[in-house]
Amino acid sequence: MKKRVVWKDGDFVVLKVREGLYTVARMLKEAMLCVYDIFRQEDCWDGVDWGEVKPLFCVFVGSVVQKNMAIRKIAVKGVKEGCSVSQRHWIVAYRAMDKSHFKGGPDTFFLFGGRLVDLGGDERVETYEAPVLKHDLSVEEDRNIIEKYELVNMWSDRDLSDRLARYHDTGINRDDLKFEIFPGLWHDREVLRPLTRRLPIPMR
Repeated sequence: MKKRVVWKDGDFVVLKVREGLYTVARMLKEAMLCVYDIFRQEDCWDGVDWGEVKPLFCVFVGSVVQKNMAIRKIAVKGVKEGCSVSQRHWIVAYRAMDKSHFKGGPDTFFLFGGRLVDLGGDERVETYEAPVLKHDLSVEEDRNIIEKYELVNMWSDRDLSDRLARYHDTGINRDDLKFEIFPGLWHDREVLRPLTRRLPIPMR
């Protein structure tokens, strides 16, 4: 029986992406995971120069990621300081309750459009109450922001493993939810099918 990995801010863990593919991530705050751009076919990390390893992305995760993907904790030394702090800026998608900003309808995803917010540094800020840096992000004017910053929506083990496996295999590092929240952001949807389990089955 696999030993349970206890969440602790700042600790590093080995994640099993799929059979024969592993990566390393760092637990931050209460539910944020910073995944690093390093992969191995086995859970062996001898000889890694951690000072040269860059973060791939930081996302909020549910406890199911810790339960089903985390194999063990690992001692990591030399990682750059900029890679050890939590991300400040995030995208919050609009819902129907955001009446003055939500432009979706019966034929769109229930999350549509979004705003860039500042969740601060060490202090805890609820995402819905976070200071807004920019409302009504658009593909035409804010493409770089939309592609650069992550959504606050939580990740499960299945969609996170899908994203990591696709990045390893193709070099494409994306959150497929953005296909629906920001229509027109990318135009290779059909080429990438099936999409990750981040989206409901009919949209994959």
